[in-house]
Order: sequence, then C-alpha cells, then structure tokens
Amino acid sequence: MGTANGAGRTLAEHAYVELRERIIDMRLPPGSALDEDALMRELGVGRTPMREAVKRLESDRMLTVYPRRGTIISEVNIKDLRAISDARRVLEAFAARKAAEHVTNDDRAVLRACLAELAHEGTGSNQEAMTLDERIHRAIYATMRNSYVEATLVQYFSLSQRMWNFVLAGLAPITGNVHEHAELLKAIIDGDPERAAKLAEEHVTHFEDLVRAAL
Repeated sequence: MGTANGAGRTLAEHAYVELRERIIDMRLPPGSALDEDALMRELGVGRTPMREAVKRLESDRMLTVYPRRGTIISEVNIKDLRAISDARRVLEAFAARKAAEHVTNDDRAVLRACLAELAHEGTGSNQEAMTLDERIHRAIYATMRNSYVEATLVQYFSLSQRMWNFVLAGLAPITGNVHEHAELLKAIIDGDPERAAKLAEEHVTHFEDLVRAAL
C-alpha cells in the first residue's frame, strides 16, 4: 500500500487524517458531496486508500454513503449534542480516573507541560484554545493507558470538535472553559482519581452548555 510522502503512515491513514481534519474544521462543509476524484489527486492517493478512508469516516459518523448517489459529508445535528455529551461524560470521567491511578513521573512531566501552556493561554483565539484543549485531552488519554477506550474517546471528541466549529461564530471566548483543565491536570498529577473524574465530567457539561448557549 506504501506510505504517504514524508508522513510515515499508510496512504489510507494519510487520506483518513486529512479528510477528517477538513470535515472537523468545516473546509468540507456539512451536506456537501465528497469529490473523491479531486481529493485523490490533491492528496496523492489511489482509489483503494480513498475507499478505506471513506469507510472509516462513515464508521466515525462523519460521512454518509448513499448507494448509487455518492458520499455526503454528514450533517451536524445539534440534536446529537446530548447523546454525544452523555457518552463523553462517562468516558472522560473514566479516563481521568484511570489516568490518576496510573500516572507516572514521566506522565507528570507531560501534564505539567500542559499546565505551563495553560498558564500562558490568555487572550488567544478560540481556535488556539481548541488546539490546546485537544492536546490536553490527548495527554490524559495517553496517561490512562487503555487504547480501546482511547480510540472511542478520540471519535467522540472529534464529533464534539466538529459541533464546536459549527457554532464557533456564536461562541464567546472559550478560554475559561479550557482553563478548567488546570484543576483536572493537578488532580491527575496528585493521583486523586475521584476528584479527577468529577472535574472531567463537569468539563463536558460546561462544553455542552457553551454550545447550547451559542444556538
């Protein structure tokens, strides 16, 4: 299957990551048709890697494939917000609890680096805050050490990011929401599972409230 130039990953993985990022950040807008031929040329991939990427994104609920009609970028349905948030409340709390139970000194160094970034995050853009938010979530997932739960969390987090981008113009600065991570990171560093789980669950609820307020 080969690898994408300089990427160190398979062509199918390259296509998947590139398409997912464009769907999340709205460069491929909801309801639009996926022009596979144009994207294959742009990304430098063949038919098989593209079809593999499409299949994964359909499983991620970011694409909808209609037989004989083509592939459509899935609509952002705000009715899904509650269901996604309910799932994330359970899974993020689990991840935070396990991270606090399994945290090592090496993990603490990574998490303290995230804390340092938070300390310097002030009046940046919502997009910058979202990037930092993702980096912190990924660090917590890695500390949890459960690749199965991590894969599911990444899927739900991506859906949340897409919903966030969909309503971003109506959102006030979200740095306060991201700064909630400071206490969560400290709880994990301190090895306090119950506090970490509680803070993670509250963070997801506050995210849901922010999105609803922007509608």
